[in-house]
Amino acid sequence: MRICIAAVVALTLTACGENVADSADDCSAEIFAASSLSSALTDMTDELSTESGCDITYKFGSSGSLAASIEAGATPDLFVSSGTTSVDAAGLDVKSSSPIVESSLAIITSTGSAAATELTTVTDLLQTKWKLGLCVTTAPCGDLADAVLANAGDMFGEQFDFGRDALADTEAINASDLLTKVEMGELDVVLGYASSCAGRSDLTCTVIPADFEGRRLGEKAIYFVTPVSDSPQVTRLLAYITSVKFSERLVNDFGFEALVK
Repeated sequence: MRICIAAVVALTLTACGENVADSADDCSAEIFAASSLSSALTDMTDELSTESGCDITYKFGSSGSLAASIEAGATPDLFVSSGTTSVDAAGLDVKSSSPIVESSLAIITSTGSAAATELTTVTDLLQTKWKLGLCVTTAPCGDLADAVLANAGDMFGEQFDFGRDALADTEAINASDLLTKVEMGELDVVLGYASSCAGRSDLTCTVIPADFEGRRLGEKAIYFVTPVSDSPQVTRLLAYITSVKFSERLVNDFGFEALVK
């Protein structure tokens, strides 16, 4: 009798084990993330997969366009955005969002170019010989660029009051697209995230200081992670993405900045 019971138990355990394995093989998690995080998250795919126990897939774009997709019915597991405006636009609960890291806005040029040598301050952007690119206003990088130009207008007067329409030669749909334009020589300079220059000898980033002569000038993006589904893998991913270990990886290896507490 004991042998029969043991056999039944053994068979039951084996069957359960096979179901768990099959379930793990089928497990996947989709992350919608701001394009400025694409290099970092792609490089960290293996560790994200290990932490969640699932295959990881991504959709990158401007936070605004990704929010529109979610609001229209897309169902990723997580949304990693620049700022929380897009979280609200996606119809998600901002209270469920957690801040991860920051990135300052910077003047970005191609290393070795004349622009890299001569463009070192915001006022240098007034020289019309430079082809300047900005993100569209619906992307967080564009909204932050407008804020910097407005701050410069308050600080330096009428010379910046005409805004992006007079300054920008080209607009890009997101931070990655903007960076590509300066990489390919289509633009001399762009206002983008300083984290874009991490590990890039071909790019020169000059961070726009937060304050200049006691007045606000620079701006920062704060990145947030927001759950879209309540699956077990989301719980595991959130625990890792909101951990000190994850933020330190972004700061130490990908040029982001630690949150100012």
